[in-house]
Amino acid sequence: MTSHHVITFYSIERIENNKKLGRVVERFCIKNKIVGTFFSTPQGVNTTLSGTKNSLEELIALLETKFKLKLKDQTWSQSASVPFKRLKIKCRENLLPLDGNFDPVESRGKHLNASEWNDLVLDPDTIIVDVRNDYESKIGTFKDSTIPNMKNFTEFPSFVENNLKDKKDKKIAMFCTGGIRCEIASSFMIDRGFGEVYQLDGGVLKYLKEVEQDKNLWEGECFVFDERVTVNKNLERGDYYQCFGCRRPLSKIDLQSEYYIKGVS
Repeated sequence: MTSHHVITFYSIERIENNKKLGRVVERFCIKNKIVGTFFSTPQGVNTTLSGTKNSLEELIALLETKFKLKLKDQTWSQSASVPFKRLKIKCRENLLPLDGNFDPVESRGKHLNASEWNDLVLDPDTIIVDVRNDYESKIGTFKDSTIPNMKNFTEFPSFVENNLKDKKDKKIAMFCTGGIRCEIASSFMIDRGFGEVYQLDGGVLKYLKEVEQDKNLWEGECFVFDERVTVNKNLERGDYYQCFGCRRPLSKIDLQSEYYIKGVS
C-alpha cells in the first residue's frame, strides 16, 4: 500500500518578498505533484504539504538555500491516502488574523520540548491554555486545560481579557496543533503584560512524535487540517470523519444519528 508523506512546518522571520516566495513554491509544488496549503507572509511561512519524501525534502532545501528560511520545526507523518484534494498557495499580510501592535518576530513565548512541557503542566500553579477552536478541544486536549471555546482565533483577545487579565503573574503554558497559533498568541499575551508565557514547541503533533509513550499526557485524538481529520497518539489516522456540510469532525456515534445523511452531513 502506498504511503503518502505529510510535512507540517512554519517559520517566524522577516520575509521581504513573500509574494515571490509564494510563486516559487507554487511552481515547484505543481512540478513535483505536491498538494496541501502554503501560507507566505512578511512575518514568515506556515504550511502542511503532502507528496513523496524526496520532493518534500527538496522543497525544504530550496526554502533554506534560496530564501534562507530557518525551518527547524518540521513534523513528518504518513497517510494511507492523499490527505489533500489540491494545492493552495496563499500570500497574506499576517500569519494569523489577530489585531494588535505586537510583533511575533521580535517577542514570543519560550519554547518547551515534550519533557519540559510535562514538567510545567504537572505543576498545579501553571495555567494550561488550549488556543485551538472549540471543536478541536472536544476531540482531545491535555488534562486540566483551560478551554477558551473559541469559534475562531479572532476571539482570543476577548478570552484573555475576560479570563486571564488578573493572572499576569502566573505561568501560562499554551499549546495548539502545530505551534503557529502559539507563536502569535504568546506574542499577544507578552504585549499585554504577561510575564511568564511558555509554548509547546511544534505543537501537539511534535509532542506526539517525540514524547515517550509512558509519559504521554495527551488525552484523546488531535484534529488535523487534512483528509485524515484526526490522528491518534501514534500519529496514525484517527476515528473521526468530516461533515460535508460544516467540515467539523464527526465521531462514530455521530454517524449513527438519525440526522446524519451520508454525503450531506
